[in-house]
Amino acid sequence: MASSHPVVIRENWETYSYVSDGGPVFATFYAGAKSIAREDFPYCARVIIRIRQPNENGGPTSEEAETLWGLEDNLTDALSRSGGECILVGRLTHAGDRELVFQLADWDRFRPPVGRWIQQNPTYEIDVSEHDGWEFFDEYVWPTDEDWMFIHDRQVINGLIESGSDPEKEHCLEYVFAGDQSNLQRLRDKLTLRGYADYGSPVPADQLVMVKKLPLDLRQIYAESLENRRLCNEIGVAFDGWGAAVVK
Repeated sequence: MASSHPVVIRENWETYSYVSDGGPVFATFYAGAKSIAREDFPYCARVIIRIRQPNENGGPTSEEAETLWGLEDNLTDALSRSGGECILVGRLTHAGDRELVFQLADWDRFRPPVGRWIQQNPTYEIDVSEHDGWEFFDEYVWPTDEDWMFIHDRQVINGLIESGSDPEKEHCLEYVFAGDQSNLQRLRDKLTLRGYADYGSPVPADQLVMVKKLPLDLRQIYAESLENRRLCNEIGVAFDGWGAAVVK
C-alpha cells in the first residue's frame, strides 16, 4: 500500500549552519515542518551515515557527496514503495556524519525497508538512532530566531541579485521598526550614531524606517540585523526586517 504522505516534500527547504561542541553543523530542513500534525508522526529516526573521507569541516568531498545523495534517494524511494508513514524533515552534516532525520507514524513499517537498504550498502557504516517525539528536531534541526534572521537576510539578498542587483555596489537598505513614538525616537538616535539616515518619506506614526548603505554582503548585513534585533529588544520595539531597491 502506498503512503498517503510523501516521504520527501521537494519544495520549501532551507539551509543554515551552527557550531556545536563537535564543530560546525550544516543543517538542511523542511521549512513547512511546523504545519505537520505532530500527533500523526510521533517518532523520530535518525539514519546516520559515516562519511568515508570527511573534509576539514566534517562534510563529504564533492565526489562522495554525489554518492550520499544517491544513498538518500534510494532510501526514500524504498520507504515510499513500502508505504511507511514517514517524512524526511531534516539533514545534518557534521563531524564526519550525514544524518537523515525522519518523523514517522510507527516503527513496524519503517524498520524493514531501512534494514534492507543498510544491507544493500555494506561499504558504509550506517546506524539508526530511535527517539520518541519531536525534541531532537526542535533542538538540533529547526532554526533559532537568529538563524531565521540569517535565512531571511540571505533570501532578500538572493532575490535582489536574481533581479539584477550588483552585489558589490552599495544598496540603500531600508530597515523597518514598529512601536510607540518615544521608543522609536530612542532607537532613531542610536541608529543615527551607527551611520543610519532617516527614510525621508512619511511613514505611519507607529513605524520607523531608517536607511543604511551597504553592499549585498551577507556577513555584514546579518551582523547589522543582529545588532538591530538586540537594540529592539533592549528598547522595546519590533524589528520588521529590511528591503532595498535593485542597484545595477
